[in-house]
Amino acid sequence: MSNNHESNTNRTGGLSSAAIEIRLAASFLTIIPLTRNPASPDNVAGSFGWFPLIGFSLGLIVAGLHYLLAFFVSGAVRAALVILALTAITGAVHLDGLADTADALGAGRDRLRALAILRDSRIGTFGTLAVLFVVALKIAAVASTAHSPLPSLYIAPGLARWAMVAVPYKFDYLRDYGAGSAILGIQSDRNLRIASIVTILALLPAGVIPAIRGIFVAIVMTLIFRWFYARWLGGITGDLIGAAGEVVEAAAFVALT
Repeated sequence: MSNNHESNTNRTGGLSSAAIEIRLAASFLTIIPLTRNPASPDNVAGSFGWFPLIGFSLGLIVAGLHYLLAFFVSGAVRAALVILALTAITGAVHLDGLADTADALGAGRDRLRALAILRDSRIGTFGTLAVLFVVALKIAAVASTAHSPLPSLYIAPGLARWAMVAVPYKFDYLRDYGAGSAILGIQSDRNLRIASIVTILALLPAGVIPAIRGIFVAIVMTLIFRWFYARWLGGITGDLIGAAGEVVEAAAFVALT
């Protein structure tokens, strides 16, 4: 009797923990305030594995928005509004990471200066150009899709969030650990395992060809980022993770046109 009670308690606790982690992931990746109570460090770190679930959920939202807008506006305008909506829902936080990373690249091989630029909240010329280029590329890719862009709108945000788990896996974190870095969970096998399982399951209804195309691009881009970050700075920061997510998302949109 006691063993059954303990088993039920463990299962309930596990489900509760997963729900907390998913809400935390949504709070980290969107502007939707789903968590108010303080969470344990384990829950915060564990939320990292659920990033793709939030990404594919965002994909469903923007795909639905694109479908509804078809009754009111033309293709190019619709593409711009959908990408704007995706940016707004995420609070443009990853675009900020892309801008900081692009500015840091201007430091070249000067590692200390690059890290200092990554800590600077100001955006320079390289950062501005990088943001404009990536956003324009996403809009152009969605607008120029030969058939319906709904599969790409669903797939690209999810694969981008999978890359945000896979790129920093087992890397050294290059800043002092604190509230911001606790979400990473970058040393956790569990997080990458959950993220990969969620991604595979979420891609099943997307169709074989779009899924294979998207996975191929995401894996190749992830390997490139891992190689480059290791050679450039020898580790990872939140900005670098956000930059990788934005570039992978744009690349997936292009691959799925």
